[in-house]
Amino acid sequence: MQIRLFSPADVAQVAAVFNASVMEGAQEYYSLTERLAWAQNQGEARSDAYWLAKLEDTTTWVAQEGSKLVGFTNLRLCSDKELNCMVGEVDCLFVHPEYSRAGVATHLYLALLEEAKSRNLKRLTVEASYQARPFFEKQGFNCIRRNELRRYLTAEDKQNDRAQVLVNFSLIMSLS
Repeated sequence: MQIRLFSPADVAQVAAVFNASVMEGAQEYYSLTERLAWAQNQGEARSDAYWLAKLEDTTTWVAQEGSKLVGFTNLRLCSDKELNCMVGEVDCLFVHPEYSRAGVATHLYLALLEEAKSRNLKRLTVEASYQARPFFEKQGFNCIRRNELRRYLTAEDKQNDRAQVLVNFSLIMSLS
């Protein structure tokens, strides 16, 4: 397995990993309706343009097995007014379910952690799903709150405020 930086040519495979991770990998934790609300944007698959914009101001790594992209993660830098410094957010960490429990997430996370330390970031944060929370806690993150996110399957659902409520968790880890 190779860990390397993201290239815009990877965007379709990033989208495929995300979709497989959410729709197949998370089925033990979230209902089909919740997974559809997570994976889609008001009933539409997230486009390549969506992913390029999402990853644009981040450092993004991909895990590749042969010619197949099997996972990705990204680091978003944020200013923390309380600490008066830069901190990092693990914005995404997704692994194709065919490669779960094979060390892909760990290798991706270690690349991200190395970058965070080289930038002297004081802490990392992440919004983790039920599925991802144990992984991040194993890495030393502490859960600080449970979140309920409102997502809509269709524009009509949004207009009529018929949201799917997705649960995730805010976690934090000090690097100093």
